[in-house]
Amino acid sequence: MLAEGLAIVVSILFAFAIDAWWQSHIEDEREHELLVALLDDFEHSKSNIREWRDFHLAVQQSNLNLLKAATSADITLSEEAIDRLIADLGWWDIQRHFTTGALNSVVFGGELSIIENDRLRQELADWPSQIENLASQQNQDYDFFLNVWMPYLRANGYLPQISNIAAPMPGRPEIQWGSLDLALKTTKSHAAMITTDEFQNLLVQKSWIQFDILNGFDEIESRLDHTIQLIQEML
Repeated sequence: MLAEGLAIVVSILFAFAIDAWWQSHIEDEREHELLVALLDDFEHSKSNIREWRDFHLAVQQSNLNLLKAATSADITLSEEAIDRLIADLGWWDIQRHFTTGALNSVVFGGELSIIENDRLRQELADWPSQIENLASQQNQDYDFFLNVWMPYLRANGYLPQISNIAAPMPGRPEIQWGSLDLALKTTKSHAAMITTDEFQNLLVQKSWIQFDILNGFDEIESRLDHTIQLIQEML
């Protein structure tokens, strides 16, 4: 009887051990799947950030070129060049440049505990707030366009003339701004407009906004590199 009882206990313990091993094996496989998916998403996000960083750098450069011309003693830019730079500043960016399918599954889908590495788990949990912080910086761009830039141009510029410019998005030549191709009866010089204090103040404000966004992009890219490295070490 003692031997039979001992055999039963051993078999139960063995079954528990097998079940624990199997559960651990399943979790290891799931962790690997998640890590591969996370790595793909973060690398894709990094590529997007770099592309849109080029856009903001180009907008900042157009802004600086126009500000230098506007504040100089002698404006050397042609009317066409002025209009083109004004058109460049009409672009804005509030898109979310992150691929977050795997991240959402981990953080919001209850799978964060599967990630064994403490540092990586903490890093992943913090990413949603980092993405929102960058989004709030980007929102400045659209708010400026909608509530500051366009009201000023409507009151002081000639938008049909600006809308006739067929130009690519700054820093993103594959994205085109189509011309309305209007047969204008008259044109307007914007040279005097850009010399006003109000217009130059707008350019400085635009510059500050781009600086904030670019600084946010730099911080995010550095953090992406850190997260990618942690994932690669786990794989």
